[in-house]
Amino acid sequence: MKRRRMSLTAKSAWTAQLFILPFYLGFLFFFLSPMLQSLRMSFSDISVDVTGYSMAWIGFKNFRTAFLEDTNFTTNLIGTLTQMVWRIPVTLFLSLLFAMILNQKFKGRIFVRAIFFMPVIFASGIALQLFNDDIIVRSALTGGTVTGGSIQYSTSLKTFMMESGFGTAIVDIATGVSDSLFSMVWRVGVQMIIFLAGLQNISPSLYEASSIEGAGSWENLWKITLPVLSPIIFVNLIYTIIDNFTDSGNVIMRQITQLIGQQVNKLGLASSFAWTYFAVIGIILAVITLLYRKLSGGEA
Repeated sequence: MKRRRMSLTAKSAWTAQLFILPFYLGFLFFFLSPMLQSLRMSFSDISVDVTGYSMAWIGFKNFRTAFLEDTNFTTNLIGTLTQMVWRIPVTLFLSLLFAMILNQKFKGRIFVRAIFFMPVIFASGIALQLFNDDIIVRSALTGGTVTGGSIQYSTSLKTFMMESGFGTAIVDIATGVSDSLFSMVWRVGVQMIIFLAGLQNISPSLYEASSIEGAGSWENLWKITLPVLSPIIFVNLIYTIIDNFTDSGNVIMRQITQLIGQQVNKLGLASSFAWTYFAVIGIILAVITLLYRKLSGGEA
């Protein structure tokens, strides 16, 4: 019997799965059991005794507490979702802008790329702690206020926009962007590298052909660059959503962490918070994936 040869698409798919295999194995051996334990805790009441802790099944009581009794959780969840509406597009815009700048030919561009990617290396561990400590010290010396690791200097901008007749929602978004601009620039390194790799894979002949037809840089951006980069934009969008929603600095993550640190019998409630948050993120990712598939003709 003649063996059927695999198509190029199938080979590429299997190659991709091979690269993802370490993640599958890591999830299976290190994350699956804790996730199932956490899911069980979210439906249980945790109590401590001499032998450790025990769980008593209470159904959806923890989830009812999250939505009906704990007003902070619902408020923080809505606030986080509202904040992500503008944080994610701004992050993608900045990362694409920096990638397009670094894709140009100029002397020392390798060094400049390293400088732009440096925050990704320093974004964890003792370096980040020293950075936050320095912000707090400078804030105390200058009289600024610290919120989420950034100094608030947007009072003048807010006053100007309010006096100019802008709505409260627009003012809040503008001041939120200005307050968080440095922290967002600090976090665009990974997306920037992915965009840069995508830009370098665009054939120069496409731009040469468009220039012959009289197209300018603006037309090239909308007719060539963005359409070709659409799969890369989708990947970066998914990454940015997950990265921002799981950031330890956002209010939901802080609330869950603080609840876990209070006492052991709060683990069930904290688990219900975490799984609710996980479900919200999953729904958002599913909707975005379905929309992208529809717009791209089912290629995602």
